Amino acid sequence: MNREPDESCGDDASRSSDDEFDRIVAAWRDEGSVPDWPDVPPPAAAPDPPPVHRPGPAESEDDDHYHPPEPPPLPRPGPPAVVGAGLIILGIVLIAVPETLGLSSLYGLPLGLLGIAAGLTWLVMRMWPSHEADDPHDGDDDGAVL
Repeated sequence: MNREPDESCGDDASRSSDDEFDRIVAAWRDEGSVPDWPDVPPPAAAPDPPPVHRPGPAESEDDDHYHPPEPPPLPRPGPPAVVGAGLIILGIVLIAVPETLGLSSLYGLPLGLLGIAAGLTWLVMRMWPSHEADDPHDGDDDGAVL
């Protein structure tokens, strides 16, 4: 069932649809309901009414805005934080450019990774609270023991 389309049939179909479209448009134009697009501009929107001046106390524009207070200064890092950051920076330097410290890249990579790991461990271990800081009482009183 192999049917090839007839080329003349396709041209006639497109011509008949174009003719039909032209007849529909002509009928609308006879009725006067087809706009002359794009030659006719769309209707303009109504202009905004002029502002009304009402006498009263003058208000400054700064009264309507919230001005937050200045933020507190950043705290200064303590010596343990400086040691941890220094170890991380030393590890990065050992990985990136070990020649600046007189090492070959063969030794720079493992020592750099070790330095970064040591610095991160140092900083994380500082975050854990000590047991002495948790106990507000210095005595041996454990409270009620059952």
